[in-house]
Amino acid sequence: MKVKLRTQFAILTVAVTLFPIVFGLLFFTGQQAKRDPREPTRIFLNEVAERWGRNRNLTIEEIRMAGEQSGLPIIDAALIAPDGTVQVSSFRELPAGIKLEVEDLVKPPLLPMGKPRPELRFLPIDTNIEESPLLLFDIQPFWSREDIRNRNFMLITSFALGAFLVAGLMSFLILRSTNRAIQNLIDDTATVASGKLDHEVKGSGAEELRSLAESINRMRITLRDMISRRMNMLIGVSHDLKTPIALIQGYTDALSDNMANDEATRIHYLEIIREKSAQLEDLVSDLIEFMKIDDFNTPQETVDMAPLMISLGKRFEEDARLLGLELTYGFGRLGSPLSKEAPPNIPKIRMNRMLFDRAIENLVSNAFRYTGPGGKVEFLMHVEEGHPVLIVADNGPGIPDDELPYIFDAFYRGTHSRKEAGHGLGLTIVKSMVDLHGWSIEARNRRLSTASAGGVSAGGPRTGAVEHGLEITIRMKASA
Repeated sequence: MKVKLRTQFAILTVAVTLFPIVFGLLFFTGQQAKRDPREPTRIFLNEVAERWGRNRNLTIEEIRMAGEQSGLPIIDAALIAPDGTVQVSSFRELPAGIKLEVEDLVKPPLLPMGKPRPELRFLPIDTNIEESPLLLFDIQPFWSREDIRNRNFMLITSFALGAFLVAGLMSFLILRSTNRAIQNLIDDTATVASGKLDHEVKGSGAEELRSLAESINRMRITLRDMISRRMNMLIGVSHDLKTPIALIQGYTDALSDNMANDEATRIHYLEIIREKSAQLEDLVSDLIEFMKIDDFNTPQETVDMAPLMISLGKRFEEDARLLGLELTYGFGRLGSPLSKEAPPNIPKIRMNRMLFDRAIENLVSNAFRYTGPGGKVEFLMHVEEGHPVLIVADNGPGIPDDELPYIFDAFYRGTHSRKEAGHGLGLTIVKSMVDLHGWSIEARNRRLSTASAGGVSAGGPRTGAVEHGLEITIRMKASA
């Protein structure tokens, strides 16, 4: 059953407010049969009568003991014979042995200052016996057990009632604040859901609701940026598809119209069509790879990086030799000799092996493309703070500093030194793979002397000259 938050708080407020009131009413209703306030006195007189029946010479101590047993705190007491003679007494005004007159028996004795004793009582011990002496006693004001129980209950009930009233008030205030904050979230998210991704969701109320608003804003910004990237990608795809398709269509029309007068021209047109078709095929393949990496359900496995690095290094070394390049690979740091033997602290990595191989191949191929014949590429790995760091570096022309932040964007191909044919998706695929695994990637320019870069002039090495290179670093996370 779905209940609104407002209804839940209302039920809570009513429950915590009415509970002590209902409980108090039920309790006091059950207390309607009040005890007889004369009962302790009756019990006391019965106890004194019983003791007097056993021993006619009662003492003040025995009378007080009877008071303790009946629950009456006796201060003073006097036992008076029917003829008015005081037999025993603890009153200063009534010493034992004196004889009281009739008017004294009707009117209780006064204190020395003339003030009456409010708790002074004058009763026969046993009304069934004519010779029963009279008992004059004075008691302290006291709380009976029932009085104490009722008083404690009243205190506890009053405290509980106050606490529950405060809880009810706090529940009402929380309900109003939370309801207002949730309504604001509903309105703001409805605006965002309508397509206005620039609208900020303003959080208010409790800290949890503010955190929820911040999370929604992060999601909104991520969604907005993703849509923007998708739009840019579609624009780039449209642009990259338009040119080869137009050329293929143009040369196909030329062949259809018999504009190729000789066999050589016809073969040349067909070669152009084949080249542009291959270009389209490569672009579609790159797009498919890019979309695969965006799938967050990609399965992963734990991979031992040491043999993987050696296997990839051997493959890239053969490719470099065919292209007339030099590739060095192994374990170590840039500027130091590399070892083919992995250090013992190389950890295992959780990854999607196929996507990783594809991304690293794009990274190394990009270095091969922009380094050019005779260039040098380094492919290496070392460990920092327990995590593997993979580096691909070249001695090519590098990237202008103002363009470095954009080299991982889709369809970016540069405007200066590294501008060549391509679709601009190679490094984007690498970046997407890195993001998918929760790693980080960084690109920076290098400054190399010609000696270290392998450059030579007609007269020999140009010692002291400076060339640039590009270094791309991937920082991975070791498996737990």
